[in-house]
Order: sequence, then C-alpha cells, then structure tokens
Amino acid sequence: MQDLRRLVVLDVGFLSISVEKTLELFEQVISSGGKEAVSFINADCINISYNDSGYRDILNQQSLVLPDGAGISIACRMIGERLVANLNGTDLLPHICRNAAEKGHSIFLLGAAEDVAARMKSNLEQAWPGLNVCGEQHGYFDPDTELDAVIEKINKANPNIVLVAFGAPRQEKWIHENRDRLNANLLLGVGGLFDFFSGDKQRAPQWMRDRGLEWMYRLYLEPGRLWRRYIIGNPVFVYRMLRWTRKQRQA
Repeated sequence: MQDLRRLVVLDVGFLSISVEKTLELFEQVISSGGKEAVSFINADCINISYNDSGYRDILNQQSLVLPDGAGISIACRMIGERLVANLNGTDLLPHICRNAAEKGHSIFLLGAAEDVAARMKSNLEQAWPGLNVCGEQHGYFDPDTELDAVIEKINKANPNIVLVAFGAPRQEKWIHENRDRLNANLLLGVGGLFDFFSGDKQRAPQWMRDRGLEWMYRLYLEPGRLWRRYIIGNPVFVYRMLRWTRKQRQA
C-alpha cells in the first residue's frame, strides 16, 4: 500500500482512490490472509479528532482510511487537491456484498440494536443471494463483563469481514484495542450504516447525494440529533481548515 495516493487535512491522513481500487485492496487483504482496520472519515470525524489525539493517532496508524462526504471534498479543494472518489460506507457496502457473494467471503455484523442487525442481515442476504452473513451481535453489551463473550462469538463465526457500527470514535477505538483478538481480515468502522440497510432510515434522493447534499437531508429528518454536528460543526470545520492551510503555507 506504499504507492497509494495519501492526502492530509487537519493532520489526519487518508487515501484518495477509486471504488475499484478500494475493492481491489480489500480483496488483497482477504486473499493474503492479512488483517486491516478500515475507517471512513467525514468533517465530523475530523472535528472529533481535532480535540481527541488518541482518535487522531489511531487514524494515522491505519493504512486504510477513506474519505466520506462533501466536507472532505471541500477540504481537499482548499489544499489544491481533488478527491478521486467519495467512499462512504453506505455506498461502498453493496460492492463489498457483491464481491463477498461471488468470492465466498463471510460478513459479521456488530453494532446497533439487536433487531436492527437482524433485519439488516435478512435484507443483505435477500439482496445478494449467496452472501454469507455469518453472524450478528447488537452493540448494547457491557464492555467490562461481556467483551470476551462477544469476541468469542465473532471468532466462532469465522468471518472475513466485520462491520462495526458503534459510531466514531468509539468504533475505531474498539477495533484498535481488540484487533489482535479478532480472527477476521477486514474490520470496518461503519457508523450508522446499519440503520440504512435495516430499513429503519431512508437515504437522501440520488440527486442530493450526487451534489454532496446528503447531510442536509439527514438534518431535515433528524434536526434534534444532528443540528449541532452540521449547523455548528460544518462552519467550525471550514474555519479550522482555513487556519490550518494558512499555517501550512507559512511553514
């Protein structure tokens, strides 16, 4: 992975690559018997990492950090770069499932409420016949008393891919702390992805997604939960980028 194009914004590095190259990298990890953590970062993640050095260090230690959302695209333009592709997990998962079904790779679902993961499992297997969703585990377990049992459950299912839906930065920290104990090739932190594939939440219309406006649709649906992330977080992110780029030019 040394030859891949890596960009940095607000001291967090990530790859600028195509969907096809991303899937090729995933397949290389699985076929070689390797193990990699995968993170998706958006403007909110960068804002979190700004004040959470532990989270930022974890991201910068990973080989596979992928750009997600209009905020990262704007940040890249501010440093004179252009993203090859927006690689959010929700858009990428259908490709992952299709490849997994064709090549016989298995997927384990970890996170969300118990019924959410179960509905997602059913929906994925219906959408991609032959896909092996080898297990699921809700995210409401006690990390002090039930962690060993959860890891044992995952390893017993013997998945190639584990989707971890705890939200950032908890999912990245959990993967970092437990990756050596997990017998899987790819450990993906996927945020709220389970809500979409379980059918609990609708995505924005395609025209909004194509124009980088999905965040507006999500804010419309959940203003009470997301107003701080977008109404305050987006301007803060741009302000921090302006200060950071100025410092980079002066250095």
